[in-house]
Amino acid sequence: MSVRAQAITVIEAALAAVEAERGVINDLNVYPVPDGDTGTNLALTVRAIVDELRLGDEDGVAAVAAAVTKGSLMGARGNSGVILSQIVRGLCDVWGASTSLGAREFKSALAEGANAAYRAVKEPVEGTMLTVIREMAVSAQNVPDSFALDKMLVVVEEAGRVAVENTTSQLAALQKAGVVDAGGYGLLVLFRGIAEGIAGLAAGAEAVHGAAVALRAAAAPAVSAAPAELSRYRYCTSLLIKGEGIDRDRFEAFLTPIGDSALVVGDDRLVKIHVHTDDPGVVLSEALKHGAIGEVEINDMHEQTKARDERLRAAAVTAATMVVAVVAGDGNKRLFRELGCHAIVDDGQSMNPSAAQLLDAVEALGVDEIVMLPNNGNVVLTAEQAAGMSSRRIAVVPSTSIPAGLVAMVAFDPEQDAVGNARLMEEALEGLQSAEITHAVRDCEVDGVDVLKGQVIGIVDGRLVAADDDLEQVYAKVLEAFAFADAEIVTVLTALNGSKTSVERLAEIASTAAPGIELHVHEGGQPLYPILAAAE
Repeated sequence: MSVRAQAITVIEAALAAVEAERGVINDLNVYPVPDGDTGTNLALTVRAIVDELRLGDEDGVAAVAAAVTKGSLMGARGNSGVILSQIVRGLCDVWGASTSLGAREFKSALAEGANAAYRAVKEPVEGTMLTVIREMAVSAQNVPDSFALDKMLVVVEEAGRVAVENTTSQLAALQKAGVVDAGGYGLLVLFRGIAEGIAGLAAGAEAVHGAAVALRAAAAPAVSAAPAELSRYRYCTSLLIKGEGIDRDRFEAFLTPIGDSALVVGDDRLVKIHVHTDDPGVVLSEALKHGAIGEVEINDMHEQTKARDERLRAAAVTAATMVVAVVAGDGNKRLFRELGCHAIVDDGQSMNPSAAQLLDAVEALGVDEIVMLPNNGNVVLTAEQAAGMSSRRIAVVPSTSIPAGLVAMVAFDPEQDAVGNARLMEEALEGLQSAEITHAVRDCEVDGVDVLKGQVIGIVDGRLVAADDDLEQVYAKVLEAFAFADAEIVTVLTALNGSKTSVERLAEIASTAAPGIELHVHEGGQPLYPILAAAE
């Protein structure tokens, strides 16, 4: 297969990935303006790359890399598309100068892609796709050059996933809306598609489906249906300028006082312009002074925002069933939202809300079919009491831990009624083991084991399995208990709070204590419990 054909295969896989989640990415879009078009802009930008590749017939790495760069610049749409074009440009600068694409070349390409994106933005903002590409590039640098490319892609994808999750807390607009950054998530989706395409090339067509399942296992992020504020400027304006000796700095200086989100990228003969402004005509007039213009696109962002709000309101109304869950910890809340949870009740460290608090959350949703996840053995009766006090149909699923609640959420189907969903969720919880790792608050004897105040203790399904001064030793014992019960998948929620134990260390311990287990670790942030876990 020629280099051009291989590139088309991989980039078409990326396009298919973003097309599959275009609507989700659009709905996440609240920054820099909530115009609901980030997914569309990314998809159109990638489609332009595919079209450029299909138009040409030159082969070889250098020629194909140049075509990819040109296609991304010519077809870049919106703020996210222009930034993506610069990431692509940096990647292709490295790839085009190489004779192969192994771990070493990919590390350099990612680093240059991140650098190019940051150079393109005059005032970079963290919590955006810039942050995500940087964190992916940083993670790649820690991978040995001897690694196979597919193994490196797994490491980089995980770093991207974590970076996307963290965007919510990095940017006020995202935190207010309770969403992750649309551009960052879109970039992660594109990367997953690229990884899928590369895996398909390496292993043949039969491997593509398996790669898709593995790389798209994570649920789509939660989307906020709250009305968005209108942008400061009204029109998203973009165009291409073709000329000689185009002064990009001068044009950028012209744009600064008349709008925001200004991007001026390219070279002295072909420049892509993007800006949010109230007067697109002035931008076009200035552009004509520098050369011929084309690919002009002007969108009314205020109308786009209103359309997005209406679309999300309609989607919220049509949901047959919604979920209320009791959850503590910012990371855990994020995970529940990503899996489709509509309302979260948090009553501090005790995680022991009243029936009234649960009912308030139910009433705020305004639907008749509700599933309630207490996620704490002490809250199950309270949840059932709240259900009996409400005129709405509330099905309580007796989840006794946060990890159990997450497992139940995976089975949630918004088109099913509450009773049907409760049945599906309870089936998912059958045979599930739950574990807690915490610190003893007093000297005591539990299950015939002497425990000293302050020691780390591990409890599996209410039974003490370990007590030690060392967290890692207790964690290993918990995993051994899971493995003894033939567990296959373990989900771990951490709140290590500066502990010497890292996520990488948890994975190392698991490979020794329970080598047959598939481990998934997430930063949960729950109080009192450094580690919560569930085994399936």
